[in-house]
Amino acid sequence: MQNGESDVLKNVKIIAVLLAGIMLSGAAVAQTKVAVLNLQAAIMSTEAAKSKVNALKTSSEYSKLQSSAESIRAEVQKMAEDAQKNGVTWSDEQKAEHQRKMNFKRSDFETAVKKLRSMEAQVGQEIQKTMAPKAKAALEAMIEEQKLDLVLDSTAAYYVSPNADLTAALIKRMNAAK
Repeated sequence: MQNGESDVLKNVKIIAVLLAGIMLSGAAVAQTKVAVLNLQAAIMSTEAAKSKVNALKTSSEYSKLQSSAESIRAEVQKMAEDAQKNGVTWSDEQKAEHQRKMNFKRSDFETAVKKLRSMEAQVGQEIQKTMAPKAKAALEAMIEEQKLDLVLDSTAAYYVSPNADLTAALIKRMNAAK
């Protein structure tokens, strides 16, 4: 019987060691410091980025293009209202001509909007390119200061405690650094 008892004792010791290992690994996981960050939002929310976006939106080229787009949009809307109100009295040729003109105007509007979006995208890319190194340096300093083990993209997180989101703190740090 002693041999059977020693096997049981050995198994109990093995189980105890395994349980201790599991408990210690659980304790290690519980101490892992995790945070999230929306880097693009942080960069685009800095004072420097806002200033560049504002400079674009107040530039004469952008303003003229935006005014043109609004004017064309108003023309298309007026043409649509005219067609709805008077279209029943128009001949098929008049309806077709009116539709053709509206299609040209819509195309002009879409082109103007695409140009505006392109200008905005170009400025956004310039901001990202110039600010990314500053953001990276600021983030690395925050990671070291807070002794973080893992930083994830906040857009991929299902839930984030406000205390674990570094975005606002990174914006503040980047604005202070200038």
